[in-house]
Amino acid sequence: MKVTLRSCRAFSFPDGTLKDEDKRMVVWWYGPVTKNLPAGSVPKVAVFFRYLDDQNNLGKITKRDLALTHLGLLRIGSVWRKGACETYFPHDKAKFDVSFSEGGWQLITFADLKSSYLSSEAEADITKYLSETRNHKTYFINFFLPNGKHLLIPCVEFFSRCYGSSSEVNRVLATYPWKGVKERLFKPLDEPPQPGTWPIKLNWRMHKGDAILLAHILYDPYAKLAAKNIYSYIEADFLAGKSYSLLRATPWFQGEGQLAVSGISIDGGNAFLALRVLGSSQPGGTTIQREKEQRVATDEGKDNDDSINLPSKRQPGIGEIIDLTDDTEPDHGSSWLDIEEEKFAVLGKPREVIDKWRDRNSSANRQSTPKPGDENRFSTGEAFGAGKDVGKAHLYTSLEMESQGILRDMWTAFRYLHKSHPNRIRKVEWFTFENGFSAYSEPKLIQFNPIEDDTNITTSVKHWPFIDYDKQKLRGALVIRVMSDTKYIYIIEIQRKHIASSADSNEVDEETISGLCFVLDDDAVFDEWLRRLLSEIRYKKGIFKKVLNRCPGHADAFVHRRSTNDSVFCEAAAKNALRKMGLKL
Repeated sequence: MKVTLRSCRAFSFPDGTLKDEDKRMVVWWYGPVTKNLPAGSVPKVAVFFRYLDDQNNLGKITKRDLALTHLGLLRIGSVWRKGACETYFPHDKAKFDVSFSEGGWQLITFADLKSSYLSSEAEADITKYLSETRNHKTYFINFFLPNGKHLLIPCVEFFSRCYGSSSEVNRVLATYPWKGVKERLFKPLDEPPQPGTWPIKLNWRMHKGDAILLAHILYDPYAKLAAKNIYSYIEADFLAGKSYSLLRATPWFQGEGQLAVSGISIDGGNAFLALRVLGSSQPGGTTIQREKEQRVATDEGKDNDDSINLPSKRQPGIGEIIDLTDDTEPDHGSSWLDIEEEKFAVLGKPREVIDKWRDRNSSANRQSTPKPGDENRFSTGEAFGAGKDVGKAHLYTSLEMESQGILRDMWTAFRYLHKSHPNRIRKVEWFTFENGFSAYSEPKLIQFNPIEDDTNITTSVKHWPFIDYDKQKLRGALVIRVMSDTKYIYIIEIQRKHIASSADSNEVDEETISGLCFVLDDDAVFDEWLRRLLSEIRYKKGIFKKVLNRCPGHADAFVHRRSTNDSVFCEAAAKNALRKMGLKL
């Protein structure tokens, strides 16, 4: 069988079991969990590879037992040679509406699938992919789809991608009994929970993307049971004398949602075998208040109840080869290396998560600058001993949210900043001439007026006020007022047309338009200035930079760049607009 490869982000992963492998190998399947005797704090997983020759023909299957925490890099379909990955084997992408509630899915083995659900054609499809099925044992989550169809996701893949954003959460849940889990994931709250919020204080080893799962584990019995079962089933298998355990990971929240996956269609299109989970819906519910244990040290080097003196933390350099090991645990006090995995898409409406901020000037938050260590290897395990020259590796995935459209994203971002910084942002309101300012209900737009017949303007200018000229549908403008602790800041966003994506003709993007932020010398002239602005900007085709000097105050344009640190879509853009007007959060 010959396969087609595509280029991907190149990175190195010279694990001791892979770096000396001169032949190309593609990650093919994940199998059972086994104990890691050299480094007991990191379970291992049977990872199956297939060799590739120079003409991309698939060869025989080989198995390696690798760290569970490394699966975020060892993605199914990734192609490796001498511990480095530069290409991948593409599979079909698909998005499915599923039910995460009980009754919408079941745990099932391959044998159960053959006897209960799959036709002989489907069995042949899977057997063709897993030519040695007796060695590829695993549990699937079988999601029931409309019209008797099925979505099959291997539990190992679901656990690796859908249980938090960091490999540390996976490691802890699969390694320790419940008491050990809680003390490694959470820190005690500083004050009792208030009604209407789920406050959590994360251990410093956690990633901010872990917050939703961990909040549900803390407050939702359904999620707590799902999380506890990970270790319980593994330990029960080992206590029964088995040399391996089939990992059982189930959905940890209930309700309707979506899953984005890539894989292969089987059974004539009646079932889909997902080999990679690319994204998922988040559960709705109570607002989560997220606080993370501070990674700080006081200037005096003295102990502080609110701080912890931790080692150096850094990102890998461009092209840097990182030697990851799964046979040794990191040294106490060793440096900390962040390694980003493939991004994970948040489908639909994201859960509301508010960060709890502390006074930056307090002694507990004065950052020290520790010197990097000289470790030559890194491990995802738990620190043990010293003198091995092994640092701590932290693998995580960044959440990539789906845009709900720039106008809604900006409104959501400003509301999020208001809730996160209530002492700096007192109120966020939208405005129309008919309704005035309002902080409630859905924001409304101010409709542009068409340009009357004018022989001195171009056709493109005449058409600009319309979002759809053929249907004579006019654009709108979203006007936001931010009441800070010192002044009013105004934001204007223009409704965008949808255009074909340059990356994929089947997808659409919004046209690129900068936003406008301004403060007025006299807020009493706001109404008059806004009417004049919305009239003049039509002739500039929405380019705010061309009208900045007309503002009776201070105005600036801003762009909508993303940040990997965004908690909601457009958070960085909203902060940028406020910063340009003198409000730094």
